[in-house]
Amino acid sequence: MAAIWCKEGLRILADAVFKTVATPEVKSVILFSNDETITNATVYGDLTVINSNGGEIFELVKGTWDASTDADPVVSRYNGATGVVFNITGALTVYGWAVIGAGNDVYCAENFGVKTFASGDTLTLQPFDMKFDIV
Repeated sequence: MAAIWCKEGLRILADAVFKTVATPEVKSVILFSNDETITNATVYGDLTVINSNGGEIFELVKGTWDASTDADPVVSRYNGATGVVFNITGALTVYGWAVIGAGNDVYCAENFGVKTFASGDTLTLQPFDMKFDIV
């Protein structure tokens, strides 16, 4: 399964590329604990965000993205060596992740099904790829 791109995030991306936004906002990865069906209409309020036990927000550092591929699909990979790693410090039930902006706009999200974690576990999203199909 791959991430579903959400309308509000795509709108922001289009404005950043074609309009007047000179500096892209910081993006972060959140984990969510509800069994939400992800669609292109998914918004932050649809997700039960995890804010404890090692599931806190993970900021995506701009300089850590690899160069995008020149293929179909175009792929942008975050930190190819390790991806995104959450170090779990207590019991967690996780259904998926989402990339959000500073205003909690959802760029994309994925429900990977229920996974449970105990203190000392790690949740690794690797590779952490953003894919764009060429049409």
